[in-house]
Amino acid sequence: INGTDFGKLDLRVFDPGFMNTAVCESRICYIDGDAGILRYRGYNIEELAEKSNFLEVSYLLIKGELPSASQLDDWNRRVMKHTFLHENLTDLLKNFRYNAHPMGMVISALAATSTFYPEFNPALSGPNVYASWGSRNKQIYRILGKLPTIAAWAYRHRIGRAYNTPSSQPLTYTENFLYMLERLSE
Repeated sequence: INGTDFGKLDLRVFDPGFMNTAVCESRICYIDGDAGILRYRGYNIEELAEKSNFLEVSYLLIKGELPSASQLDDWNRRVMKHTFLHENLTDLLKNFRYNAHPMGMVISALAATSTFYPEFNPALSGPNVYASWGSRNKQIYRILGKLPTIAAWAYRHRIGRAYNTPSSQPLTYTENFLYMLERLSE
């Protein structure tokens, strides 16, 4: 049976452990398990892990290529501009139970951020709201910028510590996330 035939019947196939998944050819990634090779868009994963930072790899995943130095500077600036959360979102996080699982808090907070930008909601603004790259990029910057703050605050909520706002110092994306996770409040 061809796997696509199930889609025609509006059925999904459950394949535990991918024991029945066929191998296919991809122009995006290459895997040779026997040789220990894993590439994404021609880049060795080991090199990306060793030589690139989180935002560089994010750019690669979204745009399909690694950024130039000027593109990376622009990308970093635009993402880091969106690290602060609206006070209403802070209130939402503070209202979770003391033992709420951080992932549930992250998912809920990320969903709630959509209510702060109704102009980017297709249900309110129409189906063509993301027709331009500018609109899509703005939402990408917001999600990438706010997610470390939300995740750090969810973690600190779970361990009973006060939330740390993003640093006013020029920290990298990862440094800022670690700062929000572990800085002792004064």
